[in-house]
Amino acid sequence: MKGLIKGFIVLAVLTGCQMLEPQQDIRPLELSTNAVIDQESADEAKKIVLSMEEVTEIKGVSYENEIYLAPRVKHFDRFRLKEIRKTGHQSVKKRYPDATVHVSTDQKIFMELEKLEKELKEKTISEQRLKQKLKHLDEMMRG
Repeated sequence: MKGLIKGFIVLAVLTGCQMLEPQQDIRPLELSTNAVIDQESADEAKKIVLSMEEVTEIKGVSYENEIYLAPRVKHFDRFRLKEIRKTGHQSVKKRYPDATVHVSTDQKIFMELEKLEKELKEKTISEQRLKQKLKHLDEMMRG
């Protein structure tokens, strides 16, 4: 019986220690170096929004003078989505005052931008197709 209790204590201590490990630094997918269309502004904008403590992950793409971003926020912060979108938009707009910035916390937009990022990185999308997809995303964001 004592051995069983000692075993549970050791197991509890080991499990507890694993939970104390700090979360890994999350970095957005950087596309600017090898994408079909230059994505430097999107990469910079993703870093700006990801620096917000509510944001856990972000996807984003830029084309000409437009930046599309979709942050994923912590579960508890989902009650403040409008405020988070506004803060993210203002932060990016401060860095890129001439750009049209689109920020959406919609999961569907997040998944679509994730696909676009992948296609840009793998160079499997044309500029014309990217333009069409972003126009469609813009329509989805407006409702």
